[in-house]
Amino acid sequence: MSDWSRSRAKARLDHREHLDELTARARYEVRLHLNEPAANTAYDDLAAIFSGGHAECVSLLAHRRLLPLWERLLLSRYAKRMYGKVTVGSVRDVPSGEEPWRVFGNEITALRPDSGDTGAKYDMQGRGLLTVFRIAVGQPGAVWQDRQEVATTSARNILTCSAAFLRRKPWHVIWPVYRVRGLRLWKL
Repeated sequence: MSDWSRSRAKARLDHREHLDELTARARYEVRLHLNEPAANTAYDDLAAIFSGGHAECVSLLAHRRLLPLWERLLLSRYAKRMYGKVTVGSVRDVPSGEEPWRVFGNEITALRPDSGDTGAKYDMQGRGLLTVFRIAVGQPGAVWQDRQEVATTSARNILTCSAAFLRRKPWHVIWPVYRVRGLRLWKL
């Protein structure tokens, strides 16, 4: 094995460990809420939720070209499922060091739940499980009637999705891991 191959394999291993660490942080946050629901959280502002999700998504998708194609495909599916399409798209559009809430004002406003939205409808609009979870546990007194149910359901879905991502194998690209949410099937 040449030096280049060894260094490439080491870089892949380091990056996989970094991905697993980021996934473990999200799992810890969710499990902490399930075990000890807090009355006040840091997620009271939609711009802060979007900026935090953007920073985590940037960290998750950094150096993804080190990974083989199958793992890059799973990583992009996982990021879209956890953070939403807009947040994943903001990674390409915002240079490092800039604040994403300045550019994505309309998208951040669209995250706000309407008065008629139930949690199930809101979760199915592609906003990302972690984003929906953070909105549900934040800002008390908002318009959601089923806020606690939304937080619990999205927390369980986050744990299931991240557990499937931690066990990632090449065949998951061809034969994905499915999870039923209401009447909808989603794949990792």
